[in-house]
Amino acid sequence: MIISYNFIFFKVIEMIKKISLIFIILIFSTGFAYAAQNINDLQIPNDFSGKKAEGQFFMPKAYDNPRFIIAEYNESSHDFENSTLYGFWPSGEKYIYFFSNHQVSDMGSIELVEMDGKKYTVSVLYASTVIDEDYLKDSLNYLKEFNTKNNLTPISP
Repeated sequence: MIISYNFIFFKVIEMIKKISLIFIILIFSTGFAYAAQNINDLQIPNDFSGKKAEGQFFMPKAYDNPRFIIAEYNESSHDFENSTLYGFWPSGEKYIYFFSNHQVSDMGSIELVEMDGKKYTVSVLYASTVIDEDYLKDSLNYLKEFNTKNNLTPISP
């Protein structure tokens, strides 16, 4: 009789170990699923409010200045390339660029990030009639705050 109780006891312990292992694996896999970043869960800098427009996120601080825009990256677009409409130059931060259109009515900072296997441009856009160094510094700081809040690192365009 003693042997059968010991045998049952060890079998129960073995089963508890297996169930515990399965439970631990389940907890880790659930954690990884929740850790995956979704564009709808991004946190924007505190100075912005507004609604998400379809296909892109547009959060104005005030009526028109500045604008915080997140849009899916189009490989055939000319973002990050100097063209007849826009000029881009390094901001001093790795893979974050300043930009301005040649009429100097749009300026700001732009970066490229990757989430869930998709690439997105993130930009802070100011409307101004002159290139304003304060606007450029502010736009850069907004992107850095966005990256910190979302644990993102810009990638090379």
